[in-house]
Amino acid sequence: MNALLLSAWFGHLRILQILVNSGAKIHCENKDGLTLLHCAAQGGHVPVLAFIMEDLEDVALDQADKLGRTAFHRAAEHGQLDALDFLVGSGCDHSIKDKEGNTALHLAAGRGHVAVLQQLVDFGLDLEERNAEGLTALHAAAEGTHPDCVQLLLGAGSSVDALTQVARSRHWCLPWAAGPW
Repeated sequence: MNALLLSAWFGHLRILQILVNSGAKIHCENKDGLTLLHCAAQGGHVPVLAFIMEDLEDVALDQADKLGRTAFHRAAEHGQLDALDFLVGSGCDHSIKDKEGNTALHLAAGRGHVAVLQQLVDFGLDLEERNAEGLTALHAAAEGTHPDCVQLLLGAGSSVDALTQVARSRHWCLPWAAGPW
């Protein structure tokens, strides 16, 4: 992480502006492929996101990190609702999958971010979209033991008997949804 990325990571807009005005290289990334946009989105720093999108040139809104995740994925995974809304308003592609086939819906559900999950459902993301393991967001929520997310997804129309192949055995979502809670 360099000073520019750290200022975006921690939401220090003024420091970021000073560094940019002093000639810092804006198209940088860390060893994991995180860019300024990823760092600001993960931390939910909307003023920093706005500066990056509005004042810097040639910023790739949907650039993926080494996991194949965009800033939109990062915001969803870390429960950053305002950042998510900003990125959608900026025109990001919310249908992109990461290298494991996860959508933002999978990541939010697996981490238990109910408000973000609701927003993603409202955006119209496909509830039955499967990742590389054949899991839907409902499976991710159930495996992460997030009953509020399970209930939200079921209420939104997720298929309770979505069949998946995991370790060559068949599982139905219903037993997972019943879970230990």
